[in-house]
Amino acid sequence: MQNNQFKHFIGFFSVYCGQLLIFIFGIGFIGLQAQTVPVGTPFFEDALRRAQLTEKVNPDVSFMIRPVDATRALGIDNPFGEDTLLFPLDSNSYTRLFDQRGHLSFKGKPLIKPYNKEGKNNLRLTLLPVYAHTRFNGHHPYGWSDGAMVPNRGLQQYLSAGIYGRIGILEAQLRPELVWGQNKEFQNPPFRPIRIDMPERMGQSNYEKIFLGQSFVKLHLGPIAVGLSNENIWWGPGRKNAIVMSNNAPGFGHFTLHTNRPIKTRIGTFEGQMAIGKLHRSGFTYPSRYTPGEWPPIAGNVVPDTIGDVVYGFFNGMVGVYQPKWTPGLFLGISRVVQLDREAENLWDYFKILTTLPKKELNDAGVEAGNNNRNQIISVFARYLFRKSHAEVYMEIGREDNWFDFEDLMTRPQYSTAYMFGFRKLYALKKKDSWLEVSGEYTKIQAPVENYNNPNFTQNSFYTHANGIGWTHRGQVLGAGIGPGSNMMTFGAQYFHGFNTFGLQFERVIYNEDLFYRIDYLNLGFGNPFFVDGSKHFVDWGFIFNHHTSFGKLFVGYQLHLMRTYNFQWNYDPYGGQGLFRYNGINVWSLNAELTLMYRF
Repeated sequence: MQNNQFKHFIGFFSVYCGQLLIFIFGIGFIGLQAQTVPVGTPFFEDALRRAQLTEKVNPDVSFMIRPVDATRALGIDNPFGEDTLLFPLDSNSYTRLFDQRGHLSFKGKPLIKPYNKEGKNNLRLTLLPVYAHTRFNGHHPYGWSDGAMVPNRGLQQYLSAGIYGRIGILEAQLRPELVWGQNKEFQNPPFRPIRIDMPERMGQSNYEKIFLGQSFVKLHLGPIAVGLSNENIWWGPGRKNAIVMSNNAPGFGHFTLHTNRPIKTRIGTFEGQMAIGKLHRSGFTYPSRYTPGEWPPIAGNVVPDTIGDVVYGFFNGMVGVYQPKWTPGLFLGISRVVQLDREAENLWDYFKILTTLPKKELNDAGVEAGNNNRNQIISVFARYLFRKSHAEVYMEIGREDNWFDFEDLMTRPQYSTAYMFGFRKLYALKKKDSWLEVSGEYTKIQAPVENYNNPNFTQNSFYTHANGIGWTHRGQVLGAGIGPGSNMMTFGAQYFHGFNTFGLQFERVIYNEDLFYRIDYLNLGFGNPFFVDGSKHFVDWGFIFNHHTSFGKLFVGYQLHLMRTYNFQWNYDPYGGQGLFRYNGINVWSLNAELTLMYRF
């Protein structure tokens, strides 16, 4: 990193930390008693799900609507440590704000006596862990499902911290996020997906943003919570990807109505959420393809546009999960989102999610007025928990674009679909609190054959839409981070012993096959100086080693990724020659690395 870049980041970092520390010392030292673990938090979020597999926490929680309220749903007061059920090897002592009588005190002097009529303490203040995440990508961007972080070559740093407060049924959290990326240049692609706002690089200079992050204000009325939030949310059972909603993009402002714990009935348990939010543009513009006649084919740069990252519209979505009484451990879910590229015109716009009519029945013309401004995605998913076997299997299948009529649904059910499935199995080892995990997951966003038969296929792909924005927020897909037309496979093993983990995974990603099959220079007759070559699939594969441990209250994790890339950006090697089987592509080895630090007060 250049010196001026480093100094600029330090200044940016210092201002944020200074403001945070002033606020913290203004209220005194606070004890760590967090309620939820934000989606994507390393180690600790997945630890809750693993605890369910090892029969330590409530088996009725589906983990298909996240974040999970650890206190209300799982009975865990401190999901970041000190809970002897979840982390029996944690011997740390944490600072307390309340004295034994429930008085809020500073240096032994009572400040507030937060008693209700029953004489019980109903006030809580929490200093949230400071979380720093550093990523280095060697040759080109790699990584997703990482919230506010962006596609970036070079060094990228993320920082988050904040406070949590609760009094009675009201709770609030302020947890802003800071992101800085070196954003080094790399070779542009020849083609970019159309009908979607998804730059592969966020401009030509350093990337700097401060977000509201995982902040919210909520009221809890029994098992129901309602409020305003900027949190990342995840719908579905996936661990690497989700079809409809994940933490791949930054958190977005939304109204939320959701269950904070499973609701038990005579026929089983229910969980659900309705969200209504506003989405932002990326703030960048770029050409969709290279200039014809040029070789090698490289499209123009991604540059800031004149509009900026302003609100472009809104969405409303709903998810529900049901666990039948007769099949405990089986969770069935369905989600649907409706996205509009405009501001709401009336109250009903905020409840488009309740409209289920097919396109033909929307009006006599068969097309809703302003249909290009509206898009929907629906998915169904399931998770089966085998508690006694310490295992789980799960799947999700989604469809983008409503069917035209019932005949269209029955004759082409696979049209515009994507799916994922995965499994995890834990093996208890002889050493106390030690486990071996074997897991795998496969995600397929590439369009099915039915889409390729569509005469408009060159414009259609999952997450893309005629509104030109697609299912994105601030330039990143809200669903599976691998993006339109891409597929991913991962398989690996991991060892757990308390806070110590060691893991090795194999990952393979093939990028935007829907775009690959319409790249013209791969075929004769379009100016290709070589022969037809259908082998130029853009593929990353490699091995990932990760290790996590703790030093007192400091949690440390790192990840090393040795990656092999074939045919980067679907390109030929401009200096290569013909081989026995193919013409050479741009094939490289590169090293990616990540470091996470979390301090728990």
